[in-house]
Amino acid sequence: MNYSPAKTTVLFFLALIAAGFALLSLPFSRADGQSFSALTSLFTAVSASCVTGLSVVNISAYFSFFGQLVILALMQLGGIGYMLVTTAAALLLGKIALKDKRVMHELFDISSFGDLSKIIFKAVFFVFTIEAVGALILTIVFLKDFSFFKALYFGIFHSVAAFCNAGFSLFSDSMSLYASSPAILYTMSFLVILGGIGFFVIVDLYDAFKNSRLHLLTHTKVVLSMTAGIIFFSFLFFLFFTDIEILKGNGLLYCVNNAFFQSASARTAGFSSVPIYLFDDFAEITLSALMFIGAAPGGTGGGLKVTTLALVFIFVRGMLKGESEFTIFKSRIPRDLIEKALTVFILFVFAAIVFSAVLVLLEHDKKPIDVIFEAVSAVSTAGLSIGISHSLSGAGKITVILAMILGRVGIISALILMLSSKQQTNKVQYPQSRIMVG
Repeated sequence: MNYSPAKTTVLFFLALIAAGFALLSLPFSRADGQSFSALTSLFTAVSASCVTGLSVVNISAYFSFFGQLVILALMQLGGIGYMLVTTAAALLLGKIALKDKRVMHELFDISSFGDLSKIIFKAVFFVFTIEAVGALILTIVFLKDFSFFKALYFGIFHSVAAFCNAGFSLFSDSMSLYASSPAILYTMSFLVILGGIGFFVIVDLYDAFKNSRLHLLTHTKVVLSMTAGIIFFSFLFFLFFTDIEILKGNGLLYCVNNAFFQSASARTAGFSSVPIYLFDDFAEITLSALMFIGAAPGGTGGGLKVTTLALVFIFVRGMLKGESEFTIFKSRIPRDLIEKALTVFILFVFAAIVFSAVLVLLEHDKKPIDVIFEAVSAVSTAGLSIGISHSLSGAGKITVILAMILGRVGIISALILMLSSKQQTNKVQYPQSRIMVG
């Protein structure tokens, strides 16, 4: 029996969510004195599995040590599950159909499908190595405030959460307590960036360094240039265009450190060193745009994806200049890939609009811009919150749950289905017509 990548991906995440919900619903998953709420357990399981980071409770106070370990496992599996767990399992079991091997070849942009298993195991090695190094640095810093075992636990938890772009923190106010710690801010920033650029980009960079070659895959060039550009833009925004007194009153270095941390985290990770509720409406709109863009394909983050946005830009540039071919970094991009990027872009915009509209209707007692911010954060699996997650109605929380699931697996599955669908020719030829545009 053959399993398509789209079905495997959806089933994996549904099974992960179900397992997480069951475990978080156990009595010993909650701290003493905390009452059971099925919706809280489901919301947390979905948020952790989809590496979003939105939470309706303070996880360090509501969940026991066992419950926090469940969240940690869900983040880890959810972060690397789509590309590593589902693909590796299918490879090891030999259950990828021949046509799906072609799909995986196109998705991963590799020279030989036979090398995919080697790349995956290499990526797994890099994932755990990067997380281990991050955990070590964070543990050393946390030792100043906690005992060894607690510092080690906090280091591991936040390293995994950062690399998986999950946004969960064991501190009630995210990373605000360590806004004055450059070691914490920059370590977590680079973990977020490395997780966001994607496993295959990391492998490509390693192979280029190991073999002393200058040539990188076009995919790698696009991801790195787009990621750097967006981080630079958002860094300047946070540094010069946000009106937050807490930043202004602590010196230039403090502002630079926190501006960089927020620019790295805002797109997909959901951590904050400055409370988001202190931002004005203009900043909320800008943050929403950053969350909407998201990370790179094959990374642990969500969102539209930087490569999709790059292809949309290439299409618009080509149309404005009247070019017959679409190129980037002296490489020609196939038209069908441009069409798929436009389709994903339209689907993602539509999903963000629908969930925003539904949530605004359900949460009419809250500021619309705050509710839209929450909806975009959910569908982009970014995890930033203005602080209203816990006060959402039951229907509002369910809407956010659906947005997180769709944002994590829906667009990916749609892309896989588009890649696997065969080009069909209509037997009936209809007359051509033209309509006015603009």
